[in-house]
Amino acid sequence: MAEFGHAFREKYFTLLEKDVIPVNNGSYGTTPTMVMDRLRKVCEEEEHYPDRFYNYEVKDIYVSQVKSLAKYIGVDYKNLAIVPNATVGINTVLRSIPWDFEKDSVLVHTTSYGACSNTVKFLHDTFGLKYDVADVIYPMEDSELLANFEEKLATGKHRLCMFDMISSMPGVALPYKELIKLCKKYNVLSLIDGAHAIGMVDMDFIDELEPDFLTTNMHKWLSAPKSAAMLYVNPKHHKIIQTNPISWSYVPTATCKSADDIMIEKFWYLGTVSYGPMLCIEEALKFRKDVCGGEDRIRAYQNELRPAAIEAVQKAFGPGSELLENAEGTLAVPGMFNVSLPVKKEYEAMIKKFCDEPLDFRRTVKGPCEATMIREDKAFAPFLVHDNKLWVRFSVYIYNELSDYVKSAPLIRKRLEEALDQKALELEIASL
Repeated sequence: MAEFGHAFREKYFTLLEKDVIPVNNGSYGTTPTMVMDRLRKVCEEEEHYPDRFYNYEVKDIYVSQVKSLAKYIGVDYKNLAIVPNATVGINTVLRSIPWDFEKDSVLVHTTSYGACSNTVKFLHDTFGLKYDVADVIYPMEDSELLANFEEKLATGKHRLCMFDMISSMPGVALPYKELIKLCKKYNVLSLIDGAHAIGMVDMDFIDELEPDFLTTNMHKWLSAPKSAAMLYVNPKHHKIIQTNPISWSYVPTATCKSADDIMIEKFWYLGTVSYGPMLCIEEALKFRKDVCGGEDRIRAYQNELRPAAIEAVQKAFGPGSELLENAEGTLAVPGMFNVSLPVKKEYEAMIKKFCDEPLDFRRTVKGPCEATMIREDKAFAPFLVHDNKLWVRFSVYIYNELSDYVKSAPLIRKRLEEALDQKALELEIASL
């Protein structure tokens, strides 16, 4: 079995530019070469004879991908569909539910992924759907987070609760199993954004706990091409779920009949699009099983490298740098960690203001800083202001070694400090 690290990267991730220090797998994923080879082959097969491919071949290949995925994660394939990404999955659900806009409300949380919470805001702004926000300020204990959600759910105002399994920014785990149970307790629909979940945590809880809806990206941590995501729909909602966009498989809910293959029939054909990424799931699973040795071996490597990487980043960031974790240690996930960058005493007020004015932070610090990190340093890790501190999220993956963090952390620190110095100078000039 191949050993993970830089030699593994050179052999199995040959498309990745050699001078890149890849410490941000979490945002987009990095596709193995063998999976990309399969993607090219599928795209070519589409062109060999399009009439045959779209009319007689693509469905069987799609069904095979869904069944293989379901077997791999221990979930009934009849409740699954493959969609382009998790944001599409969220939109698919939110645009399928027959809302009563006069009274229905959705509960989200302060660390919900922006693209997904924007969908809720769109429904609010356009149709009047109501929504509320549960406060999530890290580091916090799971019990406190659950109490915040329960306080909102217990009001009986909310029809649906949308929550993360693993948040994007910061990259931390939520007590998603307990949140599913809370939703059931108060008869609230659960919509789970598991964008970072599959390939990082086990998914076999789905058939046991039976949430209402769940979506998870397969191009981030499951080695699939960009982009492909899984959508789970509880059988009781099969009739109402529709594709996004609405296409040839549309059947009005009132006339839709339950059937074992209803999810297949609704989602296998959206029209003339490239099905390439959707049809490479089996190849991604083959890479993880045959080349990597399975999920346990992958996570073992991540869990072994992660503590050393954290130590290296904190050393580079300097005294006062903190790991984002609670007392119970429940925020940790194998593939990501968040470390704070200490700032000058005189900049603390500026960081606090950024928490209240995130658009100013994105415009004056985040945008320019990211451009330099990505284009010049080729060492990028996403960052945010949260709870009056500046946090940087690093990823840990099978092609990483400790030296990636030793090299990237000082570069990232330098660029962030330069951006803060420039912002402070602009504020000083403006005050004259």
